[in-house]
Amino acid sequence: MKTEELSEAQRALIPQVRAEWLKIALDTAPVDRARVREILGRLYGLANKPAPNHILHFESPLQISIAIAELRMADEPIRSQVAAGVDSEVHQQVFKQAAERVTGQVTDSFNGKVGLKLTASALDPDLQVIGPLLDQASGGCRDKFSGFRASLLENHFGQFDPSLAWWDFIGRLGFDVSQLVPAFDLARSAGWSVLFWDWAFVSAKPECIHRDELQRLHCETGAAVRYPNGFSVFAIHGVRVPETVVAAPESLTVREIESETNAEVRRVMIERYGPQRYLMDSRAEEIHRDDFGILFRKSSLVDEPLVMVKVVNSTPEPDGSFKDYFLRVPPTMTRARQAVAWTFGKAESDYAPACQT
Repeated sequence: MKTEELSEAQRALIPQVRAEWLKIALDTAPVDRARVREILGRLYGLANKPAPNHILHFESPLQISIAIAELRMADEPIRSQVAAGVDSEVHQQVFKQAAERVTGQVTDSFNGKVGLKLTASALDPDLQVIGPLLDQASGGCRDKFSGFRASLLENHFGQFDPSLAWWDFIGRLGFDVSQLVPAFDLARSAGWSVLFWDWAFVSAKPECIHRDELQRLHCETGAAVRYPNGFSVFAIHGVRVPETVVAAPESLTVREIESETNAEVRRVMIERYGPQRYLMDSRAEEIHRDDFGILFRKSSLVDEPLVMVKVVNSTPEPDGSFKDYFLRVPPTMTRARQAVAWTFGKAESDYAPACQT
């Protein structure tokens, strides 16, 4: 008889497994090369293949990307060994037998309503690391080889393999996933790894990975991800940005900000530059003023307008002066009083303070 739902004990495994694989993904320990060689021998054995003749270790995914590109431009015998698509064949064959057998067992044991496949989202360590790393490494390779197409890292093994948490969970439910133990071991032992039948490219793990409270890549003082050779990803609240946006925001210019075509990156640049400073330096349009303040608007071709209301603090500073404040408001605001009222959660018609403080 098929089970309709996971038991309480089985459901309790979900956050536990997720936490364990998140820890693996964020690990920054050095790679044990001898152990990696032993693991690869077992991993390739799953596809009835010998261990790769060439196991190359690198200090970052970018170095892997460049090395594969160089080999693909080499003599024909080597080029064919690292041809496009071969890496995906390794990935498919390693998982094929286990997937077919375990999927059948799961189908025999659980009703579809149990939503085992839906647990994949609950088990996902929610790594917002893979995309930025892939983009940064591929972009660096294209820059080096003047546009050479190098989509090299999609079918990867190692610590960032996003599927392993689900397979581990299925194993803990009692299904036989023993054939995937080498893949689990490689994830615990190596960084980003791209495997071909005769060549294995294994990266070091990052030296550091910084994230914000929502688990997005984030660091305001340096690289969000940095590898031993200096290869880095810079990000603010999950948005990958050029290094200068993080390391030298004071060097940003209005022209640089306004020439940025990516709306998310542009928003980060404005925040790092300072919205008030940007508003004034970019000569934003004054669209309304009254006794409550002055409303400014800066339009953009790639994002919503930046609208801020300038108000004066009625409480004097120690030297007797009165400080101006700029408050960001929705782009739908058209009048200063309306904008100030919005900052207090009120409609313009309801905003009539007896005094200002």
